[in-house]
Amino acid sequence: MNQPAPHIDHYLAEFTRLERQLAGDDAFNAQRQLRLREFANQGFPTTRQEDWKYTDLQALEKRRFESLETPGDISEAQLQMLMPADMACHRIVFVDGHYQARLSDDSALLPPGVRAASFTAQPSSGDALGASINGYANAFTDMNAAFMSDGLCLELEANAVLEKPIYALFIASGQHEDSMQQIRNFLRLGENSQVTVIEHHISLGDAPYFTNAVTEVETQPGARLTRIRLQQESESAYHVSSFHARQLRDSHVINHGIDLGARLARIDTNSWLDAPGATMEMYGVYAANGKQHIDNHTRIDHAQPHGTSRENYKGVLSGQSRGVFNGKIIVHKDAQKTDSEQSTAALLLSKKAEVDAKPELEIYADDVKCEHGSTVGQLDEDAVFYLTSRGIDEAGARAILTYSFADELLRNIQIKALREHIEAAFLAKLPQSDKYAGLL
Repeated sequence: MNQPAPHIDHYLAEFTRLERQLAGDDAFNAQRQLRLREFANQGFPTTRQEDWKYTDLQALEKRRFESLETPGDISEAQLQMLMPADMACHRIVFVDGHYQARLSDDSALLPPGVRAASFTAQPSSGDALGASINGYANAFTDMNAAFMSDGLCLELEANAVLEKPIYALFIASGQHEDSMQQIRNFLRLGENSQVTVIEHHISLGDAPYFTNAVTEVETQPGARLTRIRLQQESESAYHVSSFHARQLRDSHVINHGIDLGARLARIDTNSWLDAPGATMEMYGVYAANGKQHIDNHTRIDHAQPHGTSRENYKGVLSGQSRGVFNGKIIVHKDAQKTDSEQSTAALLLSKKAEVDAKPELEIYADDVKCEHGSTVGQLDEDAVFYLTSRGIDEAGARAILTYSFADELLRNIQIKALREHIEAAFLAKLPQSDKYAGLL
């Protein structure tokens, strides 16, 4: 019998240490054990696997991350520094993977028909563990199911409409080196309900740590979800997250992903359009510098007729950073009248920056409208020349063009305070960021 790899031995021992503290009833804990075995059998993915061809996890594998039973202490003043200023929202805060009631809004303030709380506080949430993941599971979703400490559980009844967004803030305190956060979010939207959810990952300090976050979504007919995921982890951190939506008739999901932080980030965004008339929109902006590595993998399964999908990702890379985009759209044989568009573009600001782009279409129906495209390049020197001929210095001209490249997608974020926060954080990632000060 083969012996488990050293990193697997560590996580098996870590699970044994934590097992009594992990929340859940007998059925839920049985699921944890099952997922732990699946994780142990697989281990972390390697570059020999097609979906991980461009993302080497050896640095992650070598570390020995541990879950914190007691989270670090975050003050209200520190919290306010991390949040977008003056944003009206319903706030729920997690520190080092644990819900913090004192930093969160009272759930009683939510309107009738809306429940937002800690995942582990909801007796029904464990029943749904993995229900929306379908065939998208991997070693990290299994690891998450085994070690999950907490996360957001949001449920909307039929016709419920939430005017202010749910703002879920996940903070790594930075007070413990090699800690890990295993975050599980579950969103269930009733028929014709509407909500915006902001999922914000951020850290204090520069200690290395590991975030593994899974968000599951179930939408009933006519439901509408706008999700905005903002990742501002420490550049010493490792960030893995996945989103899995199962959409029913005429539901509409809009997903914005903004990735600015982490030493290594891998983001999987998946949707299964499981009934006629479902719509999925995916938009992504990422900026990397130094030796950062940001890998976006998306997959949209059109399983039923009259589905619509729109996808557009843009990356800006400088230094020796690397970006990866792999977008797969599958039109199944019964998904006639599908309308799908996919686009990805990357802007390289240095000679050592690199991007690997792989848009994919698999079509098994004969009455569809599908297209995709990919571009990678540098700033248009003719455009730089045009701006300098109008009295703008060269650095300023390059700043304007770089900002405009990404702003096409950033301005689609409708919440003004959040959009301004994201724009400022995006500009701060770019070379000579002081040249961009007048653009906001």
